[in-house]
Amino acid sequence: MRIGISCYPTVGGSGILATRLGLELAKRGNEVHFITYERPVLIQGMDQENVFVHHVSVMEYPLFKYPPYTVALGSEMIRVSQRHDLDLIHVHYAVPHATAALLSRMVTGVPYVVTLHGSDVNIIGNDPSYRPVNAHSIESADAVTAVSKYLAEDAHERLCIKKEISVIPNFVDHETYNAISNHSKNKNRMFVVIHVSNFRPVKRVLDIVEAMGLILKKDKDVQLLLVGDGPERHAAEVMVAEKSLNGHVRFTGFRRDIPSLLKCSNALVLSSESESAPLTLLEGMSSGLPVIATRVGGIPEIVSDGENGLLVSPKSPEEIAEKIITLKGDTQLRNRLGLAARETVLERYTADKVVSMYEQVYRKSMKL
Repeated sequence: MRIGISCYPTVGGSGILATRLGLELAKRGNEVHFITYERPVLIQGMDQENVFVHHVSVMEYPLFKYPPYTVALGSEMIRVSQRHDLDLIHVHYAVPHATAALLSRMVTGVPYVVTLHGSDVNIIGNDPSYRPVNAHSIESADAVTAVSKYLAEDAHERLCIKKEISVIPNFVDHETYNAISNHSKNKNRMFVVIHVSNFRPVKRVLDIVEAMGLILKKDKDVQLLLVGDGPERHAAEVMVAEKSLNGHVRFTGFRRDIPSLLKCSNALVLSSESESAPLTLLEGMSSGLPVIATRVGGIPEIVSDGENGLLVSPKSPEEIAEKIITLKGDTQLRNRLGLAARETVLERYTADKVVSMYEQVYRKSMKL
């Protein structure tokens, strides 16, 4: 198959999933064409057989207050479809990619698949100015997928989407994110808790910093590793300074060596108030880490409390602190949860299992 993939090229979840999916499809002999405004982060500085990148050019014109990216994207989809005889276009993040794909199909007849991500439903559902066109673009797709049951149900309810939405979960490279030496490390040094995100307010990074303040009143041998960058980083740095936590909280900024950082950690914590199916959670679980995550969105579809991880209430630094202290003091519990987490990934969230689900959707959309 010749597949066009359009996504945001950043390190957010939708861009990472789209890029990883494209690379896996290329490995299987498909011809993959990324259509976006710049080369996706995960493939910068690398070339892979069967992978091509096409840049969207946006015209700067004084008449336009905002550059018309949707029209430019749709035009590039048309050009790539015609020049490379694409069989299908797969868009990740409906805003604005689904509308551009609809415009492209009107000209070329090339079918398109939309994969919904969490922010799609929030943006379209909360802002009436986005809803009519984007909801129509999703409804008109040849197929729609979502990364969790929660997200599919939310889209049906809030966007009034009547079309069937196939649930296809995120996947992780279980060989890169592996569990080597996770169960014997850190015996004679700090207990390291890691958090990885884009530091948006929805991630509630401050809750984890607050939890660290509570933990250190009882146990000084704990360190927090905050990996990533974003709008809440400055507020987190201020809170760390105000609570005199500098020696126990480290900000790394954006890093490309996440697998190595996970191997150096003892537990992963997610404190989000809303999530559809976080890739970071799967990466930590694949690395054999016990995970602590909030009981929101699609997370309970992945984590069963007490079986392959621990769930806490959202906006509850006290619960986060309690679970971290519990894990630190119970090696047997850490090992059991970490092993079960790794097994969950191997059973349900590997590329071999998930990519074939997308290929089945593609064939159905192409009526093969």
